[in-house]
Amino acid sequence: MAHTYLVPYDGSDNAKKALNWAIEYAKLTKARIEVLNIQPSFKTIHAKTLFNKHDIEEYQVQLFNETVEGVADLLRDSGVDEYRITWNEGDPKEVLVETVKTSQTGDHPIELIIMGSRGTNPFFGGVLGSVSYAMINSGVCPVTIIPQEK
Repeated sequence: MAHTYLVPYDGSDNAKKALNWAIEYAKLTKARIEVLNIQPSFKTIHAKTLFNKHDIEEYQVQLFNETVEGVADLLRDSGVDEYRITWNEGDPKEVLVETVKTSQTGDHPIELIIMGSRGTNPFFGGVLGSVSYAMINSGVCPVTIIPQEK
């Protein structure tokens, strides 16, 4: 069974840096890459009042497509043998933990998360963002944080 690496991807420079690092590492280890974009759920009383479910889902798909534009080409051209690009909705910390846990019973269990760090949280010294900090502390699998350039 091939290794599977999860790369949370929001289109930021840090996420792009993490994806490029994951690609190089995956080529060395013959790993499969799962790129996951997490959209806000928009499940608020205001959104439900103003928009129907179909419109919200259509908007989320539009945001997903804009965010991952060019990612499939990059992965295909990189020489990575197998990859998948998906999206989900909700709180990023919860979605990432659930994605890893769910994968453990499937054909491609996630063995490593490779993610960038925004590092904007003053409580963590500006090194780790809240999502990367939460993933390290979740203990669901090893996490590699690709630091941002200052």
